[in-house]
Amino acid sequence: MNLTIVTVVFNDLDGLKKTLANVEPLVGDDVECWVIDGSSNTEIRDYMSHYANKRVQWISEPDRGVYDAMNKGVDRALGDYLIFMNAGDTFYPGFSPTTMFSRVEDRRSVVLGYSVEVYNDDRYLSPGLGNERRAFVAPSHQATFYPRAFYEHERYRLDLPIVADGDFTGRAIKSCGAVFVPMIVCEFELGGVSSSYGSSRVIKLRMQEATSMKKVVLLAAKVLMWKILPRRHFYRVLRSGRYTKIKQHQPLQLSNACARIAPTPLAG
Repeated sequence: MNLTIVTVVFNDLDGLKKTLANVEPLVGDDVECWVIDGSSNTEIRDYMSHYANKRVQWISEPDRGVYDAMNKGVDRALGDYLIFMNAGDTFYPGFSPTTMFSRVEDRRSVVLGYSVEVYNDDRYLSPGLGNERRAFVAPSHQATFYPRAFYEHERYRLDLPIVADGDFTGRAIKSCGAVFVPMIVCEFELGGVSSSYGSSRVIKLRMQEATSMKKVVLLAAKVLMWKILPRRHFYRVLRSGRYTKIKQHQPLQLSNACARIAPTPLAG
């Protein structure tokens, strides 16, 4: 099984260094890594020009946003599977792609795992223990492995500047089916565009992309909470019930059983 790791970065050298330090031990004959830099300065280009590990490949050029950059990574991927571990994201300590894929029988399916979301010293396991089926509905891209059977023909939609991530993953699961392997794949910090509600421009885009009145109401509630609650309490409220709050280095009793869903048949 060959794996491509794509790291997208924009003006975040510290985040890139953190991710590459974590990813580099995995890079080898069966694992390739691409860095896609769309920064507005030359800092990352200069850094990558002198990067010692030549197995980590990179390009640096302007793009039309994060999903355009991710599409550039898709264009270059050669692995049987593809995962995005963007600047600042890391694989969970001790995570092994070899161990994970040894539990996957159908290499054409999307492969999902747990993620750990972090805000200061609060840590949340997603999906929460006992709520693993939710992974098929709203997985983190950092815990999602996309099969070549899907990604060699599909791309992120640039007309969806906020929800293209969920759209891409949803189409992959419908097309290929998915298997959830009970292993923690990654950890990442909350506070990015997908978990923030303070920008009027982003809120407007979210409203435009909402596909039902229920989603509009839910978005309005999140915006209100963002305004009145301290950030820590905001994330605690949103993650209560569906997530499991954990401590760093806490041993967890994870299931030994994988869960699966089949592809959705095409209409007609």
